Amino acid sequence: MYQIVDTAEKVLDEYGGKDVFETAENSGANVWFRKLGGLKGFYICENGERYIVINEELDDVMKKVVCAHEFGHDMLHRELSVGGIREGTLFLDTNKTEREANLFAACVLISDEELLDAVNESADISQVALLLGFPTEIVKYKLQVMNSKGYKFRTDDIENDFLK
Repeated sequence: MYQIVDTAEKVLDEYGGKDVFETAENSGANVWFRKLGGLKGFYICENGERYIVINEELDDVMKKVVCAHEFGHDMLHRELSVGGIREGTLFLDTNKTEREANLFAACVLISDEELLDAVNESADISQVALLLGFPTEIVKYKLQVMNSKGYKFRTDDIENDFLK
């Protein structure tokens, strides 16, 4: 987990933009919005070009979450996508790469300070998620990251497949 957190912090320091879309583009990834039917998004690297493709029909919050998740694959698992392996083939409930991409997304989307401020206002995870404006599942991943830093937040029932 430390490598994921360290990578996310370095990415934010080096490429940080006003939002996750700009940060991903600053890193050299192409962020595209397309109609994808039931697919929320995917990441692909072809001929050295990196693409994060997001379903344009998602709401704004889910677009950010999907972008951050796919950006996680770009930063952590690029070699898995070379030659056209698409995200849809990796959405398995217990898949390590999906969990890692979700942890990366949580780090990129929610700062430690934002989480701690929200937790100080409410101990209820649903309320914290509402305050932060992100799904409960991504907040739970951030809580797990915070626990790796020495905090003692409860993180039961984190689902790896919430983006499925």
